[in-house]
Amino acid sequence: MRDINLFNLQLMDLELFLNVARYGSFTKAGERMFMTQSRVSKRIDLMENELGLQLFIRNKRKVILTPAGRVLEQRLERITDDILDALQEAHTTQMGMSGYLKLGFLEWSNLLFMDYLEKFTDLNPQISVDLFRNNFSELRANLFTNRMDIIFTMSYDCNAFTEKEYSMVKLAPTHMAAYLNIKNPLAQKETLSVKDLQAEYLLMLDRKSSPGYCSYVNQLFNSQNIHPLISHYSHSGGEHIGNLILNKGILIASDLFMGDSWQDQIRKIPLENTKVYVNAIWKKQNTNPALKQFLKVINS
Repeated sequence: MRDINLFNLQLMDLELFLNVARYGSFTKAGERMFMTQSRVSKRIDLMENELGLQLFIRNKRKVILTPAGRVLEQRLERITDDILDALQEAHTTQMGMSGYLKLGFLEWSNLLFMDYLEKFTDLNPQISVDLFRNNFSELRANLFTNRMDIIFTMSYDCNAFTEKEYSMVKLAPTHMAAYLNIKNPLAQKETLSVKDLQAEYLLMLDRKSSPGYCSYVNQLFNSQNIHPLISHYSHSGGEHIGNLILNKGILIASDLFMGDSWQDQIRKIPLENTKVYVNAIWKKQNTNPALKQFLKVINS
């Protein structure tokens, strides 16, 4: 094995190698890193000479990894991420990081994430946090279009987020409950089952607002061979609360809905054999340093 000389290589060269491997093109890799095609070619030639490895097979149409290049790519992807994270953390520690974190959460829901947020702001007082209260469809749209860095929503509304593009973590388990007007005879019960609701009219979110919620509720009833009776469709928690006060039906929602509000008019009763989660969701390609710091608090 020949001696390997790394003195003439830079961290940029490792990132450049990974971009050439990713795009199969010196030109596209150069565009990504604001370098000319000729400079990319020279840096890759230098890297191959310094390492004593042929990393690419070059032809007129495409640049292809050699077996040795493929091994190096697999190892370097992890190493370069670790190096860049370490450098970012070192700079943050030395200088203090400023920036913005945009956080969305579900309307009419308990603020379970506040403990994490308070810890985050204590550790990073120089970072500004903007909070946005949205309904299900607004949360999804805001994350899709990068208007939010991270959102907190219910696990049954996460079907639209693919594993390829989004990361997700379960923050806390909770259960579903039946919300009903205190005048409803079922309001005297301590717990309810789906079968207890088979003759009751339900208040539902419309499918556009939350396809996942509609599927979840339908599955609850279908598992008992019951066809749910629907009284009203709404697109927001506020509309549901109004219909509950008017005694227009029963709402199935998470135990976190409404908190302790309207207790003199609306009863919340646990629904048996239901378990859901509050999830935090963010885009994998989001490079906001403030988000990385917030995720460290969540994962700690």
